[in-house]
Amino acid sequence: MGDNVEQWRAELQSCPSGHSDQSLYLNKLALSLYSRFEQRGVLSDLDEAIDLDQAALALHPPGHSNQSDSLKNLAIHLYARFEQRGVLSDLDEAIDLDRAALAL
Repeated sequence: MGDNVEQWRAELQSCPSGHSDQSLYLNKLALSLYSRFEQRGVLSDLDEAIDLDQAALALHPPGHSNQSDSLKNLAIHLYARFEQRGVLSDLDEAIDLDRAALAL
């Protein structure tokens, strides 16, 4: 999946702001970047994945069908960053996001 980064980046760039597929492309690009991070260990890929996860989550109002997946993806990526950098706020946020996903 890490090989698809440029494909998903192009899809996202060609998607008009507010289009119904925007959150899909944000999520796909984030997952591809995370996969590449796991393969190569480049922290900037993980940071970008988190930024994209946050942007996708912002597009999902409460009750949206994809909200739970976005919460879980962001939690996983924040936890991975916590493991790399040891920043407790990443761990705290990951736990809060997991709890929010479970509450849905």
